[in-house]
Amino acid sequence: MKRALITGGSGYLGRHLLRTIPPAWEAHFTYHEHAPDAPGGGIAHALDIRDEARVNRLVRDLSPHVVIHTAYSMAPALLDSVTVAGTHHVVDAAARAGARLVHLSSDVMFDGEQAPYTEAAAPSPITPYGQAKAAAEASAATHPNAAIIRTSLIFGFDPPEQRTCWILDSLRQGQPLTLFTDEYRCPVYAMELAAAAWELALGDYCGILNVAGAQALSRYEFGVLLARAWHVDPAGITPGLSQGSGQVRPRDCRLDISLARRILHTPLSGAEAVLDEFRQTGYSTTRHQKIGGDT
Repeated sequence: MKRALITGGSGYLGRHLLRTIPPAWEAHFTYHEHAPDAPGGGIAHALDIRDEARVNRLVRDLSPHVVIHTAYSMAPALLDSVTVAGTHHVVDAAARAGARLVHLSSDVMFDGEQAPYTEAAAPSPITPYGQAKAAAEASAATHPNAAIIRTSLIFGFDPPEQRTCWILDSLRQGQPLTLFTDEYRCPVYAMELAAAAWELALGDYCGILNVAGAQALSRYEFGVLLARAWHVDPAGITPGLSQGSGQVRPRDCRLDISLARRILHTPLSGAEAVLDEFRQTGYSTTRHQKIGGDT
């Protein structure tokens, strides 16, 4: 039986990775403060990835065949210690153990002015979080056997992720909600992203790979689709413009996924198709069951 270690197993993507553990694999996962339920039967380990010695000790003791690194923080005070230094600790420990690495990177490392971005695009971050993710990706690139996934906004259903909850709660409570019409991303269904991560973990592709949804949507368009999927009236969402808002944000982070579509068996669907299927059939969609069953 092969062994995988998932950092950040208590996070949204981490939980989906635990739901889709491949046959004949044993999955271990890390959490920082509160041990979550492991829907797929993973084995939990408390770990602060800022502690280099503990990271090295855990990876050495488990001797995993692959490390899937999803742990990070968006908190400004933790960007350097968790997102950057913590990633370095995980990358270094995985290399020492001879484990393959799958690292989750982000589209926000770009300035949003040269989309669509291919795997060859150099990072051009304009936010502290983007800078931290770019530094983390650079660290992962030093690993001799690493697949680096650049991805986008992640969404799912059971439960919905934090962004969806915020939109639904705001609409249901009649709270003001403005979403930008000039800020574009490629939202990716969590089950498909998890399946792609496992496919890369079991394969031999090395380097950067864009793994995102097939459809570019503005924040406003995505918010409307999310509301309708849960049968909530989206009329309370006010369209706004990022340009001129005073906020420093990358406006167009579309990822070119043509390479991933050539080399992966995992489907990469558009958010509208996934959300429309959910709106009509609920969580027990054939899309969800197929992806979970085939991984």
